[in-house]
Amino acid sequence: MANACERPYLTHELGWIARGLTLELAVAILLYALHPWWPRIIRRPGSSVESARWWSVDRVRLSLRSPKIRLTGPENADVLEVLEEVSRKAGLSRTPLWLVDPYAGTAGGRAYGLPGRPRVCIDMGLLVRYDLDREGFRAVVRHELAHHHHRDVGRTYLTVSLWWAFVTTALLPCLLLSLYPEALSSEAGLRAASLPGSDGKSVQRLVALAVLSVIAYLARNMILRARELHADAVAHAWEPTAALPRVVRNLAWPPAWRAGHRIPARWLRWSARVGTHPSPQRRVAAMIDPTRLLRTGAWEMAGVGFLAGLSLHNLALLTGSAAGRYVTVALVLLALPFGIVLTLSLASALGAAGAQHQQGAARGTPWPGRDVLVLPAALTAGVVGSQRLSLVAADMEAVTPTLGQYALIALGHLAVVFPLALWTRSVLRRTPAAGSGDTPAARRRLAIITAGAVWGPLWAAWQAHAWYPSGLTTATVDAVPTAGGAIGWYAALTGRLADAYFYYPIVLVRATPLLPVGLVLLWAVPLLLARRRGPHLAPAGTARALAVGAVAGLAALGAGIALPFTARALLPADVWQGSHPAHVLGALSFPVVFANTYTAVAALLQAAAAAGTVFACHRLRPVLVPLAVTVTAALGTLGLYVSRGTLLCAAAADTGRSACDARAFLPDADVALHLHETVAWGVVAALPAALLAAGIRALAARRRRGSVTAPDATRAEVPRPRPRRLAAALAVLAMLPLAAAAAGVPQDLRIWRPAAPAAAPRPDSKSHRGPSTTVSPASGSAVTTNDPCLLGSWRVSSARQRVRVGESRLWLTGEGGTWTFRRDGTLSIDYGTAARETGTLRGRLVVLQAGGSVTAHYRTADAVLGYSGSAVRRPGELTLRVAGAYVMREKLPATFTPDHYSCTGRTTRLSPPSQTDFPYELTLVRQPPEGG
Repeated sequence: MANACERPYLTHELGWIARGLTLELAVAILLYALHPWWPRIIRRPGSSVESARWWSVDRVRLSLRSPKIRLTGPENADVLEVLEEVSRKAGLSRTPLWLVDPYAGTAGGRAYGLPGRPRVCIDMGLLVRYDLDREGFRAVVRHELAHHHHRDVGRTYLTVSLWWAFVTTALLPCLLLSLYPEALSSEAGLRAASLPGSDGKSVQRLVALAVLSVIAYLARNMILRARELHADAVAHAWEPTAALPRVVRNLAWPPAWRAGHRIPARWLRWSARVGTHPSPQRRVAAMIDPTRLLRTGAWEMAGVGFLAGLSLHNLALLTGSAAGRYVTVALVLLALPFGIVLTLSLASALGAAGAQHQQGAARGTPWPGRDVLVLPAALTAGVVGSQRLSLVAADMEAVTPTLGQYALIALGHLAVVFPLALWTRSVLRRTPAAGSGDTPAARRRLAIITAGAVWGPLWAAWQAHAWYPSGLTTATVDAVPTAGGAIGWYAALTGRLADAYFYYPIVLVRATPLLPVGLVLLWAVPLLLARRRGPHLAPAGTARALAVGAVAGLAALGAGIALPFTARALLPADVWQGSHPAHVLGALSFPVVFANTYTAVAALLQAAAAAGTVFACHRLRPVLVPLAVTVTAALGTLGLYVSRGTLLCAAAADTGRSACDARAFLPDADVALHLHETVAWGVVAALPAALLAAGIRALAARRRRGSVTAPDATRAEVPRPRPRRLAAALAVLAMLPLAAAAAGVPQDLRIWRPAAPAAAPRPDSKSHRGPSTTVSPASGSAVTTNDPCLLGSWRVSSARQRVRVGESRLWLTGEGGTWTFRRDGTLSIDYGTAARETGTLRGRLVVLQAGGSVTAHYRTADAVLGYSGSAVRRPGELTLRVAGAYVMREKLPATFTPDHYSCTGRTTRLSPPSQTDFPYELTLVRQPPEGG
């Protein structure tokens, strides 16, 4: 209801935001289209050439007419010849238009122009250098041509255009309205508005706005500095002489226009470091060692994360509010492109470091291992730190996380990006320097794309839940067992496993094919990249990982056989011998608790497989650990059915009520769901186990580093499997999770689909309230019969009931099922396959579904419908799922409670006959008679 009331406001606000973004984009495009004329009207400060046609504003002189002239004429033939020679060596597809600024005394130039129309404007001072320092002249021209060769001219001026469009269309109006909020709401305007100096939210909003502006400005300058470094490196590579380094070293630093202000020298140097040009020292270093440009520092990565976080947080509130019931889907889709870009940026930074490592391998340069720690930590710090400084945090204190929630959010982000860094570093270190059929650059790109495809959606899923910090630290379902609640350890086990099972971030990730598919890609792609490169990925290492995973999987099968007998020894017979009816929705039956327990054991065994692979393998451990976990997960899913069949057979041996046959051990239609659950729990457990094992191994290796040991000859004696058999085994192993993921997509869509909004009941003034009275022909006395209004077949058009799941209460709405009232007083209810009711519990989809049919005798009296003699006609199931996981699953019951009814002939409504804490309402619509 509240969302429906807010929708007009949100639609109006979205319209204004769309208009603002369109205006900002239009201004940016206009400024970019006009940028070839900027140098004609904007003068650089500090020129020593005087002119009679200047307008001076704060040391920036604007010419009233264009001073740029085209460089032509026979007197400039020798200069043009040199320019054409340098242009041909630069490899440009189109020769630029050469212009000269006769009023510029500096020895520089500017590269600009629209696509297909490159231009280079050189200063008059540079023409003077042509006669005095021919090599210096050529070096400066090469630098300007390098901008066109690198194609950064369009990106540069588009960046500057976007900045000024942001200032004029977004920053200044927002600043004005923040200072004077009544400017648009009163005739007095600025005069009637008062400065909100005492308003804490206004101050925080201004601080957030200032932070956003500063970050955008610094990002702009970072792009401009990067282009200068790349142009220097490219220009120096064309002619590696000492001319360009000499020219750059002679540049004034800080720039002359900054030194003219009365500012302390320390501040001048600091402001110049974040300006549009790098220092001469950095520029010369980039020429001497271009691989320095491949390095992405911690500050750059933190800035990328901060910018992405600010954009996400500022868009999240409006996007989530406008999405209505699809809020979770909308937030995940909003964060998805950011997650892919951030993970690709991190993987690309590590890939660049790997390329630098390969280039420096001949010189003995080690791989910068600190990047694996520093870059993910910097990216996480930028994303998490931006949340407190966003505009949303200035207005919405309710969604501001606590310190502990900040730590949990950061830990979740690190759990995504740190394994990404380890995997990328491991794969790229083993990328061969040469290959057949494809290039090393293509292999590195494929590895980087794989990293973004696997970890980008996981990052987005976690970030979508970071906007609800309270949901990350509160229990989902306060579950209790249906029987055995007095046993302390059993009740505690039920509650703890349910809390872990229904933890919402894991539930939604489990309801996607991300983890099974991603787990396969993590080891399949590196194996494809390393084909025909045995020394880089030895089959023996792959065989060890398969063996470790198989041992852990067989242990899971053994645990599945042992757990039923363990439960039989520890629990009373009335607890484990059957499925007790759940008198309270949210009470978990023993089969559900048993399945959760086995899944937890399988997760621990996957963690053991990950740790064992770290100790058993010596190369590409971040690749081989997912391989071992996949093997264990596949066998562990099979072990779940073995455990279930063993439990049924054990119950049949004791009671004789259950059937024990081979079908109890076979997978059913929920095998994809169980595989998702096993993989999700296993990945969560395997990640810390693998990191802990790697740390222990590193410490042990450091202790052994001082002692000289003989080489281990046993490694060379490990038998290697035949490549064809190994390839066949890996193909089969890859197909199992992929097929299960594809089969589970329809079920995943049902979990992500939000529940239908609950409809309020409508009163019916024309209802029929009681039975009919007839006169017996024999005695003439009144005889009460069933209400004839109910006779016929009815379809349940809407159902609405309030239920309890654990300690939470919620409304379920739905439809489906057919009620048939007959004249002989019998009633048949056929639920078919579409009788389902849905609702949401803290954002989680709850589905109550019934199947089968029942019969009963009915009797009407005083608008009350009573039942007796009920029986199941066609067996079915009554199930309750929360986020796709079974909370209750039992045979269709045949018990009824009386209903209050109101019948109008076309519709009938059923409701409780008295006041209750769990009301309900069924609306039945009369079906046309057969053949009518």
